[in-house]
Amino acid sequence: MKKALLIIAVIAVLSGCGTNDSLTCSTENTLGNISSSTTYKIDYRDNDVKMMTVTYEYKDGHTDGVGTGTDGTTEEDDTTGETDGVVDGVVGEALDDVVTGVTNTVLDLADIRTRHNNRFGTYTNTDGFMTSIDTDTDNDYKVTYTYDFSKLSDDDISTFGISRDFDTMQSMYTSRGLTCK
Repeated sequence: MKKALLIIAVIAVLSGCGTNDSLTCSTENTLGNISSSTTYKIDYRDNDVKMMTVTYEYKDGHTDGVGTGTDGTTEEDDTTGETDGVVDGVVGEALDDVVTGVTNTVLDLADIRTRHNNRFGTYTNTDGFMTSIDTDTDNDYKVTYTYDFSKLSDDDISTFGISRDFDTMQSMYTSRGLTCK
């Protein structure tokens, strides 16, 4: 009897019974000197989303001030290959789904931090939503948002513009041009 129960337990574990599946969707984009990488990791069972982790990673390739020397205060003669940090976009051009509507402006990590705080700062006390700033330096910014669907209310999910339905989420991200695996 014990052997039969052990065999059933082993089969259940090996078959993945009781475990979540996972889908990762990602995209990369560059505007001006800023490169952005966004990754959505969706954990689901059947068609029900259980958890989602979204990571935004930004790198600022600009190493000099606008028209200044490397110390940011003095002029320099050799500016070959340097750009002024102006994002030469068109109205509505977006770096990602948080940094949207970029138009002919100096885009830097301080502005990106502000845009993230403006979009998600009011939700930091929402049960089921967590924020983690993984990297915050002069040239790198990485922030991760975690959505625990078992704790989020239907109103919270609607406010975030996400869904409990896995097929809906997958369709939403692939229609935005993300690569999903």
